[in-house]
Amino acid sequence: MNSSNTPDAPGQDQLQGQAQDRPPATLFSFGFIGLCVLIFLAYCNITVYYSLYVHLTNIGIPEGWRGFLIGSSSLATIVCYLLLSPFMTRRRAAVCAIAGALTLMACGSGYLFLQSPGGILGLRLANGLGIYLIMAASMTLLVSLIPAERSGQAFGLYSVAILLPYSIVPSVFDALGPRLGSLATGYTIMSLCLVPAMAVVFVVGRRQKADTRPEPTVSLRDMYANAARPRIALLLCINALYIIGFSSMFFMAKGFFESKGFQGVGFFFTMQTICMIVLRLMANRLFDRVRKLRLVRLSFALTAAGFVMLTWAQGLGMVCASALLLGVGMGLSSPALYGLMFTISDERYRAVNSNLMTMSLQTGSFLGPMIGSEAVHLLGYGHFPLVNAAVILAGAAVSFIIVTRRIDPDGAAAKA
Repeated sequence: MNSSNTPDAPGQDQLQGQAQDRPPATLFSFGFIGLCVLIFLAYCNITVYYSLYVHLTNIGIPEGWRGFLIGSSSLATIVCYLLLSPFMTRRRAAVCAIAGALTLMACGSGYLFLQSPGGILGLRLANGLGIYLIMAASMTLLVSLIPAERSGQAFGLYSVAILLPYSIVPSVFDALGPRLGSLATGYTIMSLCLVPAMAVVFVVGRRQKADTRPEPTVSLRDMYANAARPRIALLLCINALYIIGFSSMFFMAKGFFESKGFQGVGFFFTMQTICMIVLRLMANRLFDRVRKLRLVRLSFALTAAGFVMLTWAQGLGMVCASALLLGVGMGLSSPALYGLMFTISDERYRAVNSNLMTMSLQTGSFLGPMIGSEAVHLLGYGHFPLVNAAVILAGAAVSFIIVTRRIDPDGAAAKA
């Protein structure tokens, strides 16, 4: 007797429905690759503002405003994550991402016309909204495409798409700066890269409409209750501290290098970022085989050492060595942190928690320029990287509060 005709055997329609309810079996789907392209193009538009502190200085913005104006974009993004995250679903994601791209394009051209603190503040707040719409939409789609056993690899490769602009954009704009006429012109030109991003979103969004898996309902109350759980809250805190150190260095680096008499801040970031990318490409399966919390602690220790070395760098050799050390440290961190959050989250909260990780990233991006600006004011450019090292070590200290067996459930399998 054919077993498919027995009462207990599933029919063809039922088998198809079960297949649709399961997460994808392969990582390298069209949707995953498309999202990597989308986030790469979006970050090309974000990283172009590495020179924003200098631009604000050039147009006469008072010093007390500069750090806040840079960080205000992240402040707007944080508010959006805190209020809107539960409402970002797979079916809404494509439309939201396109709206975000249009917003960022409008903001990019706005620097040609607005030069007052109030005008720049409006641009930065709108920029934060656009960033939220693109990043939250991308993360929501990404989480639905990740096979559970390859979360570390997935976030490692996704982060490579985020990192590439950091290695390309500063160097390109350093080289093209004299030909652009002004930094504001460069911001406008770079915003045009979001046109092909919208095309990518449209194609990926259409494919996602065929995904009939049910989406969990999460209210704001549910999201806050889940985020208050110790293991989730501590991991969000650690991620924010890591980004504070990175963003502080990123936005203050141009002035730091000029104070040391070094040229080519773009070259420094290119070296650092290429090191991060190579590490994540070569060791991407490592993030699913080694206990993630140990990788986080190692990465924080290496990153802090890199900031200390940079502080006392006297020549190009030490600058290059510090760039490589920072690249290794930061290369390990993000995939381990995001993969760990994916692993410890209940399936219902995976998309929300991944977006909260991005929210904590924006918190670090908001606080980083302000802390860096204040550190420069108090210590001078020469010693402000020591503050970054202290922040990173604080993140490592927080990681030891976590009970490893509770927060890193795949650790036993990794050790076996």
